[in-house]
Amino acid sequence: MEDSILYDLPTEFFADMAASSGYCDAQSILPVEGKYLCHCTCGAWDIESPDRDTGLALARAHTAQTDGTR
Repeated sequence: MEDSILYDLPTEFFADMAASSGYCDAQSILPVEGKYLCHCTCGAWDIESPDRDTGLALARAHTAQTDGTR
C-alpha cells in the first residue's frame, strides 16, 4: 500500500478540513442509497449525483468556479 495521509492520519486530516470551513479545501462524494451525496468544505456546495464520476466532475467544476476559495 502506498503511503497516504488518509491512511496514516485520517482523524487529523478531517479535523483540519472541518476547521477550515469557508474554503474549498476538500470535497466528498459519498454513496448513499443508490445515489451520491457531494459536499464541499466551503459549506456552499451540497448536491446529489446519480454516480461517482458525475459527482467528481461536478466537484472539479465547483472548485474551478470558485477558484478554490469562497
